Amino acid sequence: MKKTLFIILFSFFSISCFYGEVYKPLPGMLYTNIHYDGDFDPENNVKEDIVASGCVQHFLRLYSWGNAGAGSIAKENGIIKISYVDHHLVEFLFLYGKYCTYVHGQKN
Repeated sequence: MKKTLFIILFSFFSISCFYGEVYKPLPGMLYTNIHYDGDFDPENNVKEDIVASGCVQHFLRLYSWGNAGAGSIAKENGIIKISYVDHHLVEFLFLYGKYCTYVHGQKN
C-alpha cells in the first residue's frame, strides 16, 4: 500500500514539474482557469483605445491550432503602440486547453 501511494504521489509530482512554464502561474493538474499579467509599458504613456485577443487551443496536447502572438494580434487589429498584454489559460486535464492573449493598446 505504501509503495503504491508513493508511486502515485511521485507520478503527480513528476508530471507537475514538467507541466508549467516559468513565465506563468503553475496550472492545476485537473482543472485550470487563471488570468495573469504579461508585458506592459512601465511608463504607461500609451492611450488604450482597443483590446484585441487571439487564442490557441489544443486537444490531448497532440494537436493545437490558433494564434496567440501579441505582435501578430496587434498587427491584425491595427494597434500601433501596445500598452500592456494579459493572458488567460483554461485547461481540463490533458484533454483540452485554451490559451488566450489580450493586447491593450493604441489604434491607428
